[in-house]
Amino acid sequence: MNLVSIHLVLALVILLFTGQVVAVQDKPFTRSVVIFNTVCAKCHEAECSGRLSFNEAFEAASSHIIRHYAEASGNKPLQKELFTILNYMKGKCAYYPMSFSVPADRIWNSDMLEPMATPGNENYFISVGSFPQGAYQLELTLAENAKVTVHLISDTFDMVVEDCYASSGKRIVVPFEIEDAGQYYLRIYPRKPVQVLRLAIIKKDEQTSAAQEDKLRP
Repeated sequence: MNLVSIHLVLALVILLFTGQVVAVQDKPFTRSVVIFNTVCAKCHEAECSGRLSFNEAFEAASSHIIRHYAEASGNKPLQKELFTILNYMKGKCAYYPMSFSVPADRIWNSDMLEPMATPGNENYFISVGSFPQGAYQLELTLAENAKVTVHLISDTFDMVVEDCYASSGKRIVVPFEIEDAGQYYLRIYPRKPVQVLRLAIIKKDEQTSAAQEDKLRP
C-alpha cells in the first residue's frame, strides 16, 4: 500500500469516528421523521398505547404507509424508515428524536429550516425546545404570502396552538401561553407549498424589555 492509499484509509477512519459520514447518511432519515410527524403522527399521537401494533410484520405496515402516504410507493427504504418511526412512537409515546440542536436565541434561518421540511416545502416539523411557563410570540417570515396552519404541541401531544393564519407582508405573528413547562414541537402546514425563511420565538417580557431599551436610546 503506497503513501496516498494510507492517507485515504486514515481519512476514512477519521470521518467514520467523527460522525461526518453518519451525518450525511442521517439527512434522509431526518426527512422521514419530518414526513411522519406531519403526515402520520396526527393520527398515531392518539394511538401510542400500541392499540394498533405493526411490530410483527413490516409487510402489514408498508401497505398502511402507502395507503396514507402514496409517495412511499415503490420506495422501500422510506417505508422502512417510516415503519421504524411508527414503532418508536407506539413504544415510547414520543416523537422520534431529531439530531438538530435548538438555537440559543430561538431564531431559525432558512438554511436551518430546510432539513425540517418535507420535499417541496409542503410541511414543516421543528423541535423548538424546552419552555418554562410564560407568554411568548411566534413569528414566521415566508417567501410569499400564504395561509398557514400552525400547531404547537407538547411532548405529551397536547395542543397549545392549533389554528390557520393568513400572512401579511409575508409575516405571521402568533402569541401563545405556556402553562405546562416542557418540551415543545412546531408543525407548519401551508395551504400551498411555501418556503419558511425565518422562525423566531420570543418571550414576551424579553420583547418588552428590548422595546423599552430602544426607546431609551438617544
